Amino acid sequence: SRGDYTERDYQKLTQWMLTQFEKNNIDILDIFYCPHGPNSTCDCRKPKPGMILEAKDRHNTDMEKSWMIGDKEVDVIAANRAGIDNTILVRSSHKINETKSNAKFIIDSIQQTKQLITGQ
Repeated sequence: SRGDYTERDYQKLTQWMLTQFEKNNIDILDIFYCPHGPNSTCDCRKPKPGMILEAKDRHNTDMEKSWMIGDKEVDVIAANRAGIDNTILVRSSHKINETKSNAKFIIDSIQQTKQLITGQ
Protein backbone atom coordinates (compact mmCIF):
# COMPACT_ATOMS: atom_id res chain seq x y z
CA SER A 1 0.00 0.00 0.00
CA ARG A 2 3.00 2.30 0.31
CA GLY A 3 3.64 2.04 -3.43
CA ASP A 4 7.15 0.57 -3.04
CA TYR A 5 6.22 -2.28 -5.39
CA THR A 6 3.18 -3.78 -7.07
CA GLU A 7 1.18 -6.84 -6.10
CA ARG A 8 2.67 -8.55 -9.17
CA ASP A 9 6.20 -7.71 -7.96
CA TYR A 10 5.34 -9.14 -4.54
CA GLN A 11 4.08 -12.37 -6.14
CA LYS A 12 7.24 -12.68 -8.27
CA LEU A 13 9.48 -12.13 -5.26
CA THR A 14 7.50 -14.63 -3.19
CA GLN A 15 7.75 -17.26 -5.93
CA TRP A 16 11.50 -16.67 -6.20
CA MET A 17 11.85 -17.01 -2.42
CA LEU A 18 9.87 -20.27 -2.37
CA THR A 19 12.05 -21.63 -5.17
CA GLN A 20 15.19 -20.78 -3.19
CA PHE A 21 13.85 -22.57 -0.11
CA GLU A 22 12.86 -25.57 -2.22
CA LYS A 23 16.37 -25.76 -3.73
CA ASN A 24 17.65 -26.06 -0.16
CA ASN A 25 15.15 -28.79 0.76
CA ILE A 26 13.08 -26.47 2.94
CA ASP A 27 9.33 -26.87 2.63
CA ILE A 28 7.19 -23.79 3.22
CA LEU A 29 3.65 -24.73 4.22
CA ASP A 30 1.98 -21.40 3.54
CA ILE A 31 2.49 -17.67 3.01
CA PHE A 32 0.45 -14.93 4.69
CA TYR A 33 0.84 -11.21 4.14
CA CYS A 34 -0.94 -7.96 4.88
CA PRO A 35 -1.36 -5.65 1.88
CA HIS A 36 -2.69 -2.77 3.99
CA GLY A 37 -0.95 0.45 4.99
CA PRO A 38 0.18 1.61 8.43
CA ASN A 39 -3.04 3.56 9.05
CA SER A 40 -5.28 0.63 8.19
CA THR A 41 -7.79 -0.72 10.67
CA CYS A 42 -7.52 -4.25 9.26
CA ASP A 43 -7.02 -7.23 11.56
CA CYS A 44 -3.99 -8.56 9.68
CA ARG A 45 -1.49 -5.74 10.15
CA LYS A 46 0.84 -6.37 13.06
CA PRO A 47 0.67 -5.90 15.99
CA LYS A 48 -2.83 -7.27 15.41
CA PRO A 49 -2.75 -11.07 15.25
CA GLY A 50 -4.99 -11.62 12.21
CA MET A 51 -2.49 -13.40 9.99
CA ILE A 52 -1.33 -15.65 12.80
CA LEU A 53 -4.90 -16.53 13.75
CA GLU A 54 -5.70 -17.26 10.09
CA ALA A 55 -2.75 -19.66 9.95
CA LYS A 56 -3.87 -21.23 13.23
CA ASP A 57 -7.35 -21.87 11.86
CA ARG A 58 -6.20 -23.03 8.44
CA HIS A 59 -3.62 -25.48 9.78
CA ASN A 60 -5.06 -26.35 13.21
CA THR A 61 -1.94 -24.99 14.90
CA ASP A 62 -1.25 -25.42 18.61
CA MET A 63 -0.26 -21.92 19.72
CA GLU A 64 1.27 -23.15 22.98
CA LYS A 65 3.79 -25.22 20.99
CA SER A 66 4.37 -22.54 18.34
CA TRP A 67 7.25 -20.11 17.98
CA MET A 68 7.38 -16.61 16.49
CA ILE A 69 10.68 -15.35 15.14
CA GLY A 70 10.72 -11.66 14.29
CA ASP A 71 12.87 -8.59 14.09
CA LYS A 72 10.46 -6.01 15.54
CA GLU A 73 8.53 -5.77 18.77
CA VAL A 74 5.25 -5.73 16.79
CA ASP A 75 6.04 -9.34 15.80
CA VAL A 76 6.27 -10.31 19.46
CA ILE A 77 3.09 -8.41 20.36
CA ALA A 78 1.14 -10.06 17.52
CA ALA A 79 2.39 -13.48 18.60
CA ASN A 80 1.44 -12.87 22.23
CA ARG A 81 -2.03 -11.68 21.20
CA ALA A 82 -2.45 -14.91 19.21
CA GLY A 83 -1.47 -17.02 22.22
CA ILE A 84 2.18 -17.65 21.32
CA ASP A 85 4.52 -17.17 24.28
CA ASN A 86 7.63 -18.66 22.66
CA THR A 87 9.03 -15.60 20.92
CA ILE A 88 12.45 -14.82 19.51
CA LEU A 89 13.49 -11.31 18.56
CA VAL A 90 16.48 -11.15 16.21
CA ARG A 91 18.64 -8.05 16.44
CA SER A 92 18.67 -6.36 13.05
CA SER A 93 18.70 -2.88 11.60
CA HIS A 94 15.50 -2.12 13.56
CA LYS A 95 16.00 -0.45 16.91
CA ILE A 96 15.01 -2.72 19.82
CA ASN A 97 14.43 -1.56 23.38
CA GLU A 98 15.59 -4.80 24.94
CA THR A 99 14.68 -3.78 28.48
CA LYS A 100 11.03 -3.30 27.48
CA SER A 101 10.69 -6.15 24.99
CA ASN A 102 8.22 -8.94 25.66
CA ALA A 103 10.33 -11.40 23.67
CA LYS A 104 11.26 -14.61 25.47
CA PHE A 105 14.66 -14.55 23.76
CA ILE A 106 16.68 -11.83 22.00
CA ILE A 107 19.48 -13.06 19.76
CA ASP A 108 22.04 -11.72 17.31
CA SER A 109 21.46 -14.09 14.40
CA ILE A 110 18.62 -16.19 13.05
CA GLN A 111 21.14 -19.04 12.97
CA GLN A 112 20.82 -19.24 16.76
CA THR A 113 17.10 -20.10 16.59
CA LYS A 114 17.57 -23.83 15.96
CA GLN A 115 19.47 -24.26 19.20
CA LEU A 116 16.85 -22.31 21.16
CA ILE A 117 13.88 -24.20 19.71
CA THR A 118 15.33 -27.71 19.69
CA GLY A 119 17.71 -27.37 22.61
CA GLN A 120 20.50 -28.79 20.44
